[in-house]
Amino acid sequence: MKSKEVDGEPRVIAPRLQLSCRLTISLTCLFTSFAAILMTINLSMAIVCMNKRSKQLNRTDEINSTNSSSGYFGLNSTCSDDLTTEKEMYLDKPAQGMLLGALYYGVVAVQLLVGWLCDKFGKYKLQMALGSSVLAIASFASPVILENAGVPYYFALRIVKGVAMVTLQQRLEILLSRQSNKFLQSFALSSMLPMLTRWTTTQEQGLLMGIASAGIGLANSVTYPISGLLCQHGGWKAIFYFGGGCGMVASFLIVCLVYDGPAKHPRVDAEEKQYLLSFQFQSQTSKKRRVIPWAKMLRSVPVWSVVVTNFFFFAVVKGIVLNLPIFVRDVLDFTVTENGIFSAMPLIAALLLHLLIGPFFDYIRNHNKYTPTTVRKIFHVVGTLIPGALMFVSSQLSSEYKYFIISLITISYSLTEFAVMGGFGYAMIDLAPDFLGILQGINKTISLAPGFITPLIVSALTPHGSSEEWKHVFILFGALYVLSCLVFVTCGSAQQQSWGKAIKNDTVSALSDSSKPRNNFA
Repeated sequence: MKSKEVDGEPRVIAPRLQLSCRLTISLTCLFTSFAAILMTINLSMAIVCMNKRSKQLNRTDEINSTNSSSGYFGLNSTCSDDLTTEKEMYLDKPAQGMLLGALYYGVVAVQLLVGWLCDKFGKYKLQMALGSSVLAIASFASPVILENAGVPYYFALRIVKGVAMVTLQQRLEILLSRQSNKFLQSFALSSMLPMLTRWTTTQEQGLLMGIASAGIGLANSVTYPISGLLCQHGGWKAIFYFGGGCGMVASFLIVCLVYDGPAKHPRVDAEEKQYLLSFQFQSQTSKKRRVIPWAKMLRSVPVWSVVVTNFFFFAVVKGIVLNLPIFVRDVLDFTVTENGIFSAMPLIAALLLHLLIGPFFDYIRNHNKYTPTTVRKIFHVVGTLIPGALMFVSSQLSSEYKYFIISLITISYSLTEFAVMGGFGYAMIDLAPDFLGILQGINKTISLAPGFITPLIVSALTPHGSSEEWKHVFILFGALYVLSCLVFVTCGSAQQQSWGKAIKNDTVSALSDSSKPRNNFA
């Protein structure tokens, strides 16, 4: 393993990245996160596609529809006289809000459980493959359930997809950061973070985690344009089938290319293996029991600052991602294809900025001119306060300035990558690297609750989809951005906590029986 002197101290030189196992696994995580997010956010454009003729329907036809559902859920569908054409579906506002948020009932319910399972048993590859497969099967089944069973049963299926997402996302978002995820977020993405920490080092953390998490931004960027084209040429069912196909490909790649760590990879180069094992982000392969400092975790102000910040931040970004196509349809009056393109513009800009901010953050941090806490807070202010101001401006513009509104939303959303990649997004890794699974389980259980709350609030604020109603939504988004800024700036930290490194039970016992000092830390 090669090294060189930097500022009088030896520094290990990383083996080449091209064709390396760590790059291959990061790219596999990229596609897996892409497929997972695509399969969960494509419902927004599917709703636009189903309801594309809703303005031509009168309420009498909707109420008397043979497939109308009772209760809070509303599903109204009509059959074309031409039996060779696709059945027309209609989802009213309450049903839209419930279905868009249904995913997060499953996400929130199992965050703690999945975090604990990943920390205790590992098996990240198995969890990723299982989560991706369940998402794919659920996507293929979605059109059948919507048409033949109705909204309540599809609501239950969305909850199952949320559970499957946790396996994939919790670890990936934590590990890499959004979605951010934004996405959907359960069994599949949760296992990525601990697994990726075994394949990254402090020298390459920003780059490799940025690559792996780029799948979230990529999915956010291309899902709506692709869904718009699929709607135009194949109907709303094609949107779900395309997502299911991507999920099956992701499962295949996970089985063939992903391994839980360098020690278990049969094809990893010896130099690369030694390099990865020499850094602190390499997780312990030992299965010895660890002392988990529950009391200190739950009393930690920096930990709770990340949780509360993520709660407000996630409410905004997920609200924008899920509701932007509906806002464009209601207020800006674009066609379905144009809707897909303009709804994707903020997400495309965020993806491009995402790829730049990771290396930029590494560059600033490695020069040690500022403390890690200072750097994260500066990035966080840029990624929250400026977007909040732009949301307030957007709320005051009429639909006549629709292109300017899209531009402001694009700039606002893209700047949030500063907060994700350099602000609060990776702070848990700094605070307690050995307890990421548990901390992220707590974090996601609480902070992902807006995933099912925000769609309900937006639907309640916009019952008629008017411009005046949507102004209140943008004011709410701006206020949430400002709150997320204030919480992390006043209470956040990037300093490793005294309890952040695990102490092994058996090591502590051995100390009492031996006069020789031993290292108590993992």
